[in-house]
Amino acid sequence: MKILIVEDDEEKAHDLTRFIQENYISSEISIAKSFQSGLRAVFAGNIDLILLDMTMRNYDRSVEEDGGRPHHFAGREILRQMAREEALIPVIVVTHFDRFGEETEEVTLIELKGELKKRFPHYLGTVHYRSNVDDWKLQLTELISAHLPEYL
Repeated sequence: MKILIVEDDEEKAHDLTRFIQENYISSEISIAKSFQSGLRAVFAGNIDLILLDMTMRNYDRSVEEDGGRPHHFAGREILRQMAREEALIPVIVVTHFDRFGEETEEVTLIELKGELKKRFPHYLGTVHYRSNVDDWKLQLTELISAHLPEYL
């Protein structure tokens, strides 16, 4: 299974990578660290599953570049562009937030899940990640098992 992790948080990307390596041993993992590099990676190759952050920087961080300001709905925009281009790769959103956006644009995680389910047929579900609690691992396993049983 070829998995793309689109995640700008180093600790979360590391935890997801380690989880995949331990539970889906034959998987190939690629990591994109921003909205822009995530978009490029989605359209560049043969991917079986995307683990997608919702809020991330616009560009990869480097010594010279801070990555720009956080894009609150970067994951939703990637899903939208995938649907427009008919790149219907299965996507699981992995987020540690339970609210997104600011002021009048703010939505809860429950509201966001409902919207994504209605709009994007390739959206499989959402995992609420917390680094200090392991229940995200069970959530992720259940989503992969339910939607991609051929990779078990």
